[in-house]
Amino acid sequence: MIVHARIGICKRWLASMVEPDTQALTIYDLMCSTCGDRPFSGNTVDELNRKVSTWQLANPALTMLRESEPAVHLAFLKQSYEWLKANGDVRGNFRLCHTLADAIDFSLRAYLQTLPSDIVLHLISHYRQDYSMARFYFPFDFLLSRLTKDQITNEIRTELRKIHLQLAPSATGKIEERRQATRDRLAELMYVEGEKQLDPGRGPWSQIVFDEIKAKEPITRCGWKALLEHCKSLQQSTPSAKWKRRSSELVKALGESEVIPLLFRWLELGPTPGQPSEARSPMEDSQYQKGIVWCLASAQEREVAAALADFGIVCLRKIRMVGAVSQKVGLACVQALGSMASREAIAQLTRMRAKIKYSMARKLIDKALQSAADNIGVTLHELEDYTVEGYGLDSNGIARFEISETQACMQLFGDGRVTVVWRNSKEEMVKTAPSSVKKAFPAEVRSIGVTTKEMEQAYRAQKIRLEASLIVMREMELNHWRQYFLEHGLLGFLGRRLIWVFRNAGGAEQAAMWLDGAMRDSLGELVDLTSFDKVRLWHPLSTDPLEIQRWRDLIFKNGVRQPFRQAFREFYQVTDPERETHLYSNRFAGVLMRQHQFARLCREREWDYRLMGAHFDGFNVPTKKLSSWKIHAEFYVDLLSDRHPSLRDSALGEESGAGVNIFIGSDQVRFYREQREVAIDEVPALVYSEIMCDVDLFTSVCAVGDDEAWSDQGDRGLGVIIKQFDSDEVTAIVSLRADLLSRVLPHTRIADRCRVVKSWLEVRGQLGTYRIQLAWGGAAFMIDKVPRWLKIPQKVLSEVQLDLQNLPIDLDYRTELTLRKAYLLADDWRINSPELIRELMPE
Repeated sequence: MIVHARIGICKRWLASMVEPDTQALTIYDLMCSTCGDRPFSGNTVDELNRKVSTWQLANPALTMLRESEPAVHLAFLKQSYEWLKANGDVRGNFRLCHTLADAIDFSLRAYLQTLPSDIVLHLISHYRQDYSMARFYFPFDFLLSRLTKDQITNEIRTELRKIHLQLAPSATGKIEERRQATRDRLAELMYVEGEKQLDPGRGPWSQIVFDEIKAKEPITRCGWKALLEHCKSLQQSTPSAKWKRRSSELVKALGESEVIPLLFRWLELGPTPGQPSEARSPMEDSQYQKGIVWCLASAQEREVAAALADFGIVCLRKIRMVGAVSQKVGLACVQALGSMASREAIAQLTRMRAKIKYSMARKLIDKALQSAADNIGVTLHELEDYTVEGYGLDSNGIARFEISETQACMQLFGDGRVTVVWRNSKEEMVKTAPSSVKKAFPAEVRSIGVTTKEMEQAYRAQKIRLEASLIVMREMELNHWRQYFLEHGLLGFLGRRLIWVFRNAGGAEQAAMWLDGAMRDSLGELVDLTSFDKVRLWHPLSTDPLEIQRWRDLIFKNGVRQPFRQAFREFYQVTDPERETHLYSNRFAGVLMRQHQFARLCREREWDYRLMGAHFDGFNVPTKKLSSWKIHAEFYVDLLSDRHPSLRDSALGEESGAGVNIFIGSDQVRFYREQREVAIDEVPALVYSEIMCDVDLFTSVCAVGDDEAWSDQGDRGLGVIIKQFDSDEVTAIVSLRADLLSRVLPHTRIADRCRVVKSWLEVRGQLGTYRIQLAWGGAAFMIDKVPRWLKIPQKVLSEVQLDLQNLPIDLDYRTELTLRKAYLLADDWRINSPELIRELMPE
C-alpha cells in the first residue's frame, strides 16, 4: 500500500514536469533512498536471482523508470555513468551500484529506437577513461549489443579502438574468454569497408615489416623470412650460443650492410607504430622484436647502443592501469646492452637508469653495470665516468660543428640549457641552418638537434649522479679527477664549478675549486696539487662555519653558478628533542602531503615507495638504502584515515579512481644498520643531514598543510609523547636561509621594505608589518606585536614573479617560498585574493 501510494504521488508529480533530465534525477534520488533492502545473499545462486527479480519488480524507482517516456530513458542514460562513478568507489554503496546497473540495462532495452550518437559517445568515452569500480558495474557488453555499424561515427570508432587496446591479451597471449568476446564485438563495430586489415598472426609492427619484405626479390625474401622466423623462435630471456651462431649466419647470408640499416629503421618505428598511446605491443609483434634486439646486439656499429636504449625506453613506458608497453622486449634491450660491454652500451644503460621507473628493469641495469665494471677492474663510479660523452665542449661549454660552409655553435649554460647559433658562409649569425645546407646535408643538420637534446639530458643525469655521490663519500685518484672532472668536456663543465677536497698520503687535506684558470682555496689563493693523490667532493659539514662563509663569499663574488647547491647547501644536525626520542626524529612529522607527487619525488631521489590505498597496501614505508654506509633510512607516512578514522569520509580521505588515497601524512624518520635500529645521535652526520635534506624536500614541495591533530606515536604505538619543535629555534638551517636572503634581497625591488631579524624576515607593507618564519615559512600579520597567522593560497604564491635570473644562486624550495611571500606582502595593497583579503581585513 505504502509503495503504491508513493509511486502514485511521484507519477502525479512527474506528470507536471516537462524536463526529462529533472525526471531522471528524481528517479535516481528515489533509487538512492529505496535500494537499502536489495537482497545480496541466498542459499543458492538461483535463490538469490529469484529474490533479486522479485525485488526489482517491487522497487518504486525501477518501476517508475520502466513506465517512463523514451526521453526520460535517454536522460537517465546520459547521466547514469556519472552517478555510477560517484557511488562506485571501493567504499561505495554496492546495492545502489547494482541497482543503477539494472536501471541502465532497463533503459537500454526500453529505448527501442536507434540510440543517439551523442549518448553513445558520451557513455563509451566515460567508460574508456574510467578506472574505478564503475567500470565493473556498467553493462558495457549489452551496450555494444545495442549498436549497429551504421551508428559508428569516427569519434565513436576512435573510442572503441582505444577500448580494444585496453582489453588486449597479456604479453604471453593469454586472455579470458569473455574479454575476447568483447574484443571480437568491438572489432566488428570498428570495421571500415576497404580499410586495410592486419593479416592473421600479425600486429601493427610486424605487418609493416612483412609488407616491406614482400617487395623484395624471391631469394632475398626467403632469407628475410628465415631471419624473422629465427627471431620469433627465441623464447628464453637471453639467447643461447647456438641461437647467436644461427642468427649471425642468416645476417651474413643477407649481407650486414643491408640487414643492419633495415633493422635500425624497424626499431625506429617504435613498438606500436600508428597506435594510440594506450596501446601495448601485442605478442604478434613482441616475439619478433625481442629477436631483432638480440640480432642487433652482435653488431659493432656505434649507433646500435643508442637505438636499443631508445627502443627499450619506449617499451618500458608505463600505461596507466595496464603496465609497460612491452616489458618483455624492454628487458631484452637492457640485457642486450649489458652483453655488449662497450663504452657506448654502458653510457646508454646509465641513461636508461635515469629514465626508467620499473624496479625490475632498474635492478637489471644495475646488475649489468656492476658486471661490466668487474670485468674491466674498475669501480662502478669510474665506469660511469668513462662512458660520459664529452660532446666536443671547450672550457667555456661551447662546441662548434662545421657543416659545409656553415658552422653550428652549441653552448651549454650553467643551468643545463643548451642553445644553438648558426653562422653562414659570411660569418653572419642566422637563426637556423641555411635552406641549401638543410637540403644538401639533412642528416647532419638533424644530428645537431639530436645532440642538443642528448646534451641537456646528459647534463641533468650527471648533475644528479654527482650530487648523489656526496652521501657516498666517493674518493678518486688525482689523475682520474683531472682527466674527467677538470679536462673532460661535459664532466669538466660540472666539476670546474664545484669545491673539491684534496688529500695526501699523510692525511692532510685542502679544499679548492677552479677559479680564473687555476685551483684556489676559499681565500682565492692558488693551491698546488702536486703533493696530493686523492680527491672527493666537499661538503659543508666537513669544515667550520668560518670556512663555509668564505666559500659562499667567494662564489657569490665571482658569480659562479654551481650545478647544485654545495656552498649554500642546507645541512642538518641532531637536536635535543631528537636525542630525547632517541631512535627517531619528528622534525618533519605532522605534514599533509599529496601522495602522487610524493611518490614521483621519491623515485627521483632514489627512495623505494609504492602508492597506498585504504583498501590495499595500506602500510608502505619509503626507504632509502645507503650500501656504502650499510645503513638504510625509513620515513614513515600514514594514510590519514588510519591516523584519524573520522577523516575516512572527508576530503582528506579522498581516493583516486584506482583506490589510491590522494593525501598522506608525514611521521617519523628512522635509521637502521644490519636490521638493527640506530640511535639518531649515532647516525653519521653526513648521512643524517642528506636524508633530512630529502625529507625536507618531500614535506615542502608536496605539502598541502599541517595535520593539526598529529601527535607523536612514540615507538609506533608505545605512547612516548614529546612536544613539536619550536619554529623560532635558531639552527644551522635558519642561519643559511638568513644568509641567502641577506645576499639576494639587495638585488630585488623590495629590498627597502625587508630586513632579516633573528629567525624571521620582516616585511613592511601598506597595511602593516609582517613576519615570515625562516624555519618553516609561516607568515604572520603583526598587530600590536601579536601575530595573526596567515594561510596564503599556493595559487597566489605561484603567480608571484621573481627577478633573480642574474644571480648565481639556486634557492632551495623553502627559501624561494619565503621570498615569494615577501614579494606578495610588500605589495599587500595589490592583493586580489578574496581569501587572503579576508584574513588581512576581517569583518
